[in-house]
Amino acid sequence: MKKFTADFETCTWLENETYVWAWAVCEIGNEENIIIDNNIDSFMKFCYVNKNSVFYFHNLKFDGTFILYWLFKNNFIHVQKKEEIDDHTFTTLISDMGQFYQITVYFKKGNKKVHKVTFIDSFKIIPFSVDKIAKSFGLEISKLKLDYTKERKIGHILTDEEKDYIKHDVLIVAKALKFLFDEGLDKMTQASNAMSDFKKLVSKSKFSHLFPVLEKSVDEDIRKSYKRGFYLFKPNLQR
Repeated sequence: MKKFTADFETCTWLENETYVWAWAVCEIGNEENIIIDNNIDSFMKFCYVNKNSVFYFHNLKFDGTFILYWLFKNNFIHVQKKEEIDDHTFTTLISDMGQFYQITVYFKKGNKKVHKVTFIDSFKIIPFSVDKIAKSFGLEISKLKLDYTKERKIGHILTDEEKDYIKHDVLIVAKALKFLFDEGLDKMTQASNAMSDFKKLVSKSKFSHLFPVLEKSVDEDIRKSYKRGFYLFKPNLQR
């Protein structure tokens, strides 16, 4: 299964319209494999050709909205149950607070073979800006700058400067994720990586003893009280 980092550049200069004017992907572990183009149709075609791959967007909530729009526009159906998955369907993992974790697109669903791609939010794994990632990981490349106010029409032919800009973005995140994956930190979020590492530290058997599986009713009651400690203990700054 191939893994890629991905990024969209989108229109910001129109008041009531936006679109993808550039995209790039970089294969994690094979960083010379970088593809760049200028419209979301070619991106989704690339996804279709690279079936069963995983794509990491650094802020899936933003880029994912363009993917969702494309899916609805092209007659894909959103489903919530496993038994509803079929050709041209997709599932989402989005919290009730609007946090995007995952989008899975099923191009074809057979009895034994599935043709799908999965989009994951790499910001949940490395919660830093791309610029800070490059500096924190001591990479030999850095994030570049680009004039976002410049008008770029649909079908815009990318300049070398624009290609270098988006290339650096996907390459920086790819290098950082490769480092983490090599360390066995390959879960969907930073928290799940920490939990997995903790289980290895104490052993699975001891973890099961210390934290037994709760009855469903008890688990459901407890989960209702959990919305991160930040929200439970936010200080009153008005005093």
